[in-house]
Amino acid sequence: MNIDDLVTRLKRPRRMVCGVAAMTADKFDWSCLWTRVVWALAVAMNPAMGLLVYFVLALVLPKWQREI
Repeated sequence: MNIDDLVTRLKRPRRMVCGVAAMTADKFDWSCLWTRVVWALAVAMNPAMGLLVYFVLALVLPKWQREI
């Protein structure tokens, strides 16, 4: 796997893990690639808080989408 394959995979809106980064990017019309990069950095910098926020958003974001 080279860097081009990795960038292509990160740009795809298909779900990875629980899809929070893709849902967040879609909700706020952000780039899926950069949203995933920011999430990865947040989890790497502070794993406990990053994962807690990530899984809380995994529960909340689908409910936001249904109300629209």
